Amino acid sequence: MFKFAKTLLERGIQKDGRIAAAPAPYIQETPFYEEQESEIGPEMTIGVNVSVMGKIAFQREICVNGVFEGELEGNGKIVVGPEGFVKADMELYEAEISGKVEGNITVKYRLILRGNAEVKGNITAPRLSVDEGVSIIGQVYVTPSPVEGNSF
Repeated sequence: MFKFAKTLLERGIQKDGRIAAAPAPYIQETPFYEEQESEIGPEMTIGVNVSVMGKIAFQREICVNGVFEGELEGNGKIVVGPEGFVKADMELYEAEISGKVEGNITVKYRLILRGNAEVKGNITAPRLSVDEGVSIIGQVYVTPSPVEGNSF
């Protein structure tokens, strides 16, 4: 009996002769830049012993393991490593922070604060993930879309 049922299941046929429908696929919203080639890596990486001042505009991903001070804007993702420090207001699609940030953070998709991250500034995000041990000094707005008209 079990062999018969197993062979029917393998062929996708139920006992009454109907063809079994495949389960509906799980749909997950993914950022547009993740659909691009992931093997390329970040557009820019600021290394541990590197300090950069100025304005950076990017479209996909930037990784900060050193120090950045200035203006930061983009439609992609920023990753601030555990040794990273950013002093800038950020308006981005997504951010993952493990280091220190001084400035306001506004993201359109998701903000992830990991480990011992420190944020001094206001946060606006539709999705927020905060690990135990994270420090936030500022106001936090978790809204379906960024708050309009707010001057941080």
